[in-house]
Amino acid sequence: MKILHTYCLNHNLGDYMLGIGVKNLLRRYLDPQLIAETNLQGTVFNEYYIENVVNKKYDLLVIGGGGVIHGAHWPNGWFWLIDEKNISKIKIPFIVYGVGYNYFSDEEGIPPVGRSHLAQTIKSAAHFSVRNDGSAERVADQLGVVVPEIPDPGFHIGMDRTFTIPNTERFVIIQVANDKPEHRFLSLAARDSFVNEFRKVVIKLAGRYKVIFAPHVLEDIELSHKLSDGIANAEVWPFSSYAFDRTFDCVGHYQNAEFVIAMRGHGQIIPLSLGTPVISVENHPKHGGLMRKLGLEDYNVLASERELAKELLAKVNLIETRALEYRSRLKNLNEEMLKKSEAAWQDIKGRISSS
Repeated sequence: MKILHTYCLNHNLGDYMLGIGVKNLLRRYLDPQLIAETNLQGTVFNEYYIENVVNKKYDLLVIGGGGVIHGAHWPNGWFWLIDEKNISKIKIPFIVYGVGYNYFSDEEGIPPVGRSHLAQTIKSAAHFSVRNDGSAERVADQLGVVVPEIPDPGFHIGMDRTFTIPNTERFVIIQVANDKPEHRFLSLAARDSFVNEFRKVVIKLAGRYKVIFAPHVLEDIELSHKLSDGIANAEVWPFSSYAFDRTFDCVGHYQNAEFVIAMRGHGQIIPLSLGTPVISVENHPKHGGLMRKLGLEDYNVLASERELAKELLAKVNLIETRALEYRSRLKNLNEEMLKKSEAAWQDIKGRISSS
């Protein structure tokens, strides 16, 4: 089988790793001869491309994962660049796998063009599913349809892979998000308050751990420095050394950290998938949604919390006293999620073979 995989090829930790997770699943359940890839955020599925590339060269089109149900300014209200009338011109089976509803709570949600386009996509796809972060509920609220929920493919990056790091001292990772700050913090005053509160946490942690800030995208670097500058034993890793063609090199840090404090979905998912405890700092519904789905809501804190330092340090204490319990819970959760993904792929195999 020859497969075309289209997803957000931005080569940051989240986008890159979920692509690896999808490919791991494709190799395990479909035994492909070829997995080609193209960037969902740029590839236009016009008639020529559909007829001469998609239909002629491949047996299956895979879209996702990632938070691709987002972008009211995009032509179709989400990231797939295909005219609605052209969806029916795809003659090979296609699936939309483990995607996320990524609109922030203060955004208006999917515009009418997006609702129509997604409805046609769901109708035409051999399989359409969303990731396990509350996206199913948000899609149902917006579209009035129930779609299957599966584990985010980022939970499966560890299949048949080994991750190593040179660092042997005890360390924690902090991953903060600073793109779209108007949605994450809502105001400059709120962002300043966040910085002041969070620095208190970094100072406490740096007294007993090395603290590594791990920016996922370029915009995260500035905030990482604001939170770490002048604090001994805290550092920001060099972004370009762990991005683009080197993204995979940072995964070992997430696996070997004592715990991770994360403000992004894949800042949560990657370490959780590797058995590393996470404290989620929620600035988007998907963050708390994921933790609730996994039964880990005790380790979730709102970024807008007035006494953020007090709340975060309480969660740190909780993790330190329950570390073995948390890791054991993650082992069981990851085994359960693999079973759910396997069931999804058995269903997909039947659907694409009959298409």
